[in-house]
Amino acid sequence: RIERLLPECRVSVSNMILNLRHLDLKQDGNILACFPVIYTDPNDETEDETYEVLDTHLETARSLYQVLQLIAFHELKESSILVELALWKSRIGGDEARADCRVAIPGPAKSLIMEYCGFAGF
Repeated sequence: RIERLLPECRVSVSNMILNLRHLDLKQDGNILACFPVIYTDPNDETEDETYEVLDTHLETARSLYQVLQLIAFHELKESSILVELALWKSRIGGDEARADCRVAIPGPAKSLIMEYCGFAGF
């Protein structure tokens, strides 16, 4: 989903990933989630060799969730711009000037939509 974002939005998401714990952004654009793992020694006679994921307080999951929220925010923001453009284009008539046909989603309405979708404070 990051690849579909505008370049300036990709930079914002990439910077966020670099500042989050347990996440690593690879040069190819993939995100690596690093889960802490505990290894049980097979020499211990009571247990077989095992690996256990130890994600204290779900830190890795929270970091991934924050990245997904930011991506969704940018996607929603771009979608609202497309809706505005579609409304504008639908109003363009033969005799009217293009500037007279512009229709914008008012700022308060945009804010309410963003808050409703859980993106307050972005």
